[in-house]
Amino acid sequence: MKKLVWLAALVALFYGHSRWMLSDGRALRWIESHEQAVFEQKEGVCNDFSWDTEVSVRAVHAKGEWQLDGDRAYVCDYIKAANATVRLLKPKIHTDTELVSVQRSGFPWMSAEVKVKQTTRFDLPGRPALTETGETTYVLRRTIKTLQIAKMTTRSEGTFPR
Repeated sequence: MKKLVWLAALVALFYGHSRWMLSDGRALRWIESHEQAVFEQKEGVCNDFSWDTEVSVRAVHAKGEWQLDGDRAYVCDYIKAANATVRLLKPKIHTDTELVSVQRSGFPWMSAEVKVKQTTRFDLPGRPALTETGETTYVLRRTIKTLQIAKMTTRSEGTFPR
């Protein structure tokens, strides 16, 4: 009987942990934290991507469409290159993120599809502000300690020059 009670407690704990890790508020805070880490060029930001990450970004701007499609290595190389530009230009970056939906899946809630709307404003010294607005769909995968991005699809429009 004691073993059955322990088993039931472990199952309840596992489900509770799953529910908590992929809750609406926690998923949104994790995404905001990840985006901030990317902009601040923090070490280990590539650890937020799973080994089999798929990324697709389409950004429409005045001079055309910018595209990024790739895996973890490609995206991490892009982030490092983009961070060099951010360090050079030193913009003030402000992002507003609005949660659209969270759809948990996988037994027992091992992943979730999270949709967010984001507006990011880049204020450059002595230059006009650049604004980008878009929608991103993340597939977040639960690990023991944190979440990881398994897939990310972004569609946006902005005032960036090409």
